Amino acid sequence: MTTTSTTTSNQALHTKFHPSHKKKVGPSDDQQILQAIVTSPEEPLLRGRLIQIAMAQKGAAGVCFLKKDIQDLWTLSPESPKSGRLPDWSLFPDQMGEKCENVSRTHSIQTEAIPDTKLFALFAPIRARGCDPEILMLVVTSQKDAVLASATIQKMVGSLGLWLASKGATDADWQVMSMAAIVELVGKIEKKTNQKDGAQEASNLIANRLGCHSVAIGLLDENNKMKIKAISGIAKVDRGSETSRNYLQTLVESSVRKTPGLFPATDTENNHLLQAHKQLASLIHAESVFSQPLLTEDEEAFGAIVVTGPGELLQSNHVQRFCDTSAPAITSSLQVVGKIRETWYSRSKAYIQEKLSHAKQILIVAAIVGTIASLFIPITYRVRCNCITEPVSRRFAVAPFDGQIVVGLAEAGDYVKANDVLAKMDGRKINLEMVGVTAELKQSARTREIELKERNVAKAILSELEHKRLISEEAILEYQQEHLQIRSPIDGVVLSGSLERSEAASVETGEVLFEIGPLKPVRVEIAVPAVDIAQVAVGSDVKVWIDGQEDEPIVAKISKIQPRSETRDADNVFIAEIEFPNDEEKLRPGMKGSARINGQKRSLGWSLFHKPVNWMRSRMTWW
Repeated sequence: MTTTSTTTSNQALHTKFHPSHKKKVGPSDDQQILQAIVTSPEEPLLRGRLIQIAMAQKGAAGVCFLKKDIQDLWTLSPESPKSGRLPDWSLFPDQMGEKCENVSRTHSIQTEAIPDTKLFALFAPIRARGCDPEILMLVVTSQKDAVLASATIQKMVGSLGLWLASKGATDADWQVMSMAAIVELVGKIEKKTNQKDGAQEASNLIANRLGCHSVAIGLLDENNKMKIKAISGIAKVDRGSETSRNYLQTLVESSVRKTPGLFPATDTENNHLLQAHKQLASLIHAESVFSQPLLTEDEEAFGAIVVTGPGELLQSNHVQRFCDTSAPAITSSLQVVGKIRETWYSRSKAYIQEKLSHAKQILIVAAIVGTIASLFIPITYRVRCNCITEPVSRRFAVAPFDGQIVVGLAEAGDYVKANDVLAKMDGRKINLEMVGVTAELKQSARTREIELKERNVAKAILSELEHKRLISEEAILEYQQEHLQIRSPIDGVVLSGSLERSEAASVETGEVLFEIGPLKPVRVEIAVPAVDIAQVAVGSDVKVWIDGQEDEPIVAKISKIQPRSETRDADNVFIAEIEFPNDEEKLRPGMKGSARINGQKRSLGWSLFHKPVNWMRSRMTWW
């Protein structure tokens, strides 16, 4: 396998065009590790070169290898080389030994502060099959340096583990190529700016290296929810497709189990544990599906890798060992890509500098200047309000005397003309009283004549008075008979009053039964918000759009503004009025709409921002 290393230059222009100013750039850590693995024939030489690479890390103070002695205690390896300033292991064997045991058990990189010093120890397990467990310890001056060096140390121990595992094996070429592929893989992942691109690069490289059908990589988000980041050979993943959903279920199954999974399993008893693997293999017609969980240093699930392909390939020891060895390196690299990102400002600046040419920058500046200048352009400030139509006057139809309504002939909303009958009152009692009064009048007239003939003056005078009383009572009854029908006083529309109120109801003299409003002219009441009343005056131009009649707006001038505010629709408003002839009687009381009042000339900036500025002034007493 041939590995090609490409170095991206960030040199200034003058160094590119003048060779004398060119800066020599040494090989990267990835290149050094790869060169050490490929060119080192013996283990001590390889370990020595790896120690040199580790000591070149920022803040590195010392480096050595740890292993268990005869008493099963962790101590410095006497066979392996060491370099730099190392702590006295005998001063704290228990604490460091416990940490080494934990690292060896969890197979994860961990950091520990060295007691009584300002140094930190970075422990990286060397995973080599068939060999005694070992740990590479790097002593650094700060925990930040340990985090930065963790990715390189991970590559080193992963590469060394593969080298040791491949020592003396018949597949030495495969192991060397795998180690080189892992180094190349990690290097390319860390060059990406986000985890999605890094996962896409990893999936394509793994698929090419293993020769399998497809490789899918999924990562857990901050809510511990699995998301597909990449599928080899697919630039944009359709997460809604059935295939993507099956890949996702397989990734979730692998991350939950935290152990590699293979379908069909070599032992048929475990096939029932890999239902998502089985379903994916059936859907995409793959002979076999292999999954490798991606775990953090704390053995927490970070994501998973799913590989599909021929059964013979995925069941081979080569593929499984490659995935198992590369998983920690891939996890570490993707974590680095996810955490070490450029700031928002630097990303934005780089994007602008990359996308915009000098001419476009000038246009942007001109646009900004033009926008600022436009804020000083004077425009007519316009106030937008709600409005409602009301009658100019109101007339009332009242009960002429105490009585009872027999029938009502009008209700609210009816159009009536003057003298139209609105309701009828019960006249039966009046008619009976009229008959009795008429009889009493005749009787009183006869009695008066008799008293006059008999020259009984006193009784004659009393009879005369009684006769006059009965005449007055008769006149009242005649008036009531003439006004049994309640009529409309004007042409207009009934604003209030209905059959439910009028029929079979007792009324008293003067009680309002109907309210009638004329249709010509009508008054439009405009609710001007209190915050804008200073911009409105009598005589201001106004344009009104009534709902349902927007094609014929009303243009007029404000004739009156109520001096006192009122509350309408929970808003504090002042009522401005205009009158409309309404000759065609299209407008009726109660119709709503919107109005636009033209105020004074103001700048565009004032029109846009004076309200929020005034709001801030009213709440910031120190301004």
